[in-house]
Amino acid sequence: MTKRKSSLVLLVLSMVYGAVIALLAITGSEALSVVAIAGGAVLGIGWAVVGYLSSQKGQTTT
Repeated sequence: MTKRKSSLVLLVLSMVYGAVIALLAITGSEALSVVAIAGGAVLGIGWAVVGYLSSQKGQTTT
């Protein structure tokens, strides 16, 4: 998967995550905190991996 494609996938997932959190907040769901923590962790790790791998591709070994 290319950097652009993986970034686009993560961007769409971040938008969906935000919509789900908003929906849970509006409905007053008790699962809000669990979903927020789990989703935030997954998205954070995803963005970190994409950033790390994109920075590794730019480096050259000597």
